[in-house]
Amino acid sequence: MSDVCFTSYFRPFVLAGLILAISSCNHTPTVVASNSSEAERIHEKEWEEAPFTLISANVLGDSLIAVVSYSGGCSEHKLSLASRGPMLKSLPPKQLLRVLHQSPGDPCRSIIQDTLISPLTSFRGTPRGTTVLVLEGWSENLFYSYP
Repeated sequence: MSDVCFTSYFRPFVLAGLILAISSCNHTPTVVASNSSEAERIHEKEWEEAPFTLISANVLGDSLIAVVSYSGGCSEHKLSLASRGPMLKSLPPKQLLRVLHQSPGDPCRSIIQDTLISPLTSFRGTPRGTTVLVLEGWSENLFYSYP
């Protein structure tokens, strides 16, 4: 057998061995699709909503600072701030919000404490004044004042 035929013959086995070795690692592979929106949809399916405990929430300047705890420690986690609907027409206006915690499925059980710092400028109800932030899981209303 020549070297060219030999390498061509064993190439599928080497490739299969590499895939097996990589998949046995504690790593979630990224799926790449030809259509970017399809790739984003596939990636988002991997990141499911995960439980957490809201420890504290404060407004500082134009940011919400929320401290949360959750179980994990073996994979990446995402925290974000999301609207729970349109702004309520009241005086002052109210915005319903929630903290969103996502993970691809972390089997570890360490208690992690993390801080979300999220901009609030898109939740301004008037050009100047105050918007009341009603954060899901937090008993007190938060007052976001801006010039």
